[in-house]
Amino acid sequence: MTQRQRKALGTVLTIVTLIAWAVMGMWIYDTWLVGANNLIHLLFFVLFGLAWVFPAMVVIRWMAKPDRL
Repeated sequence: MTQRQRKALGTVLTIVTLIAWAVMGMWIYDTWLVGANNLIHLLFFVLFGLAWVFPAMVVIRWMAKPDRL
């Protein structure tokens, strides 16, 4: 697979993953955190908002691999 193909696939995969991550975050919030304290809301949204970076790093690292000759 060429780097160009990996970048195209990785872009689509990242967008789909972000949408799924946001839906999962809304579901968790709606299921368990609706009546929680504001500090709990802040912690949840900060941690959950930053946590998507780790799976995205794996995809971006895979996309950036050079082509083999």
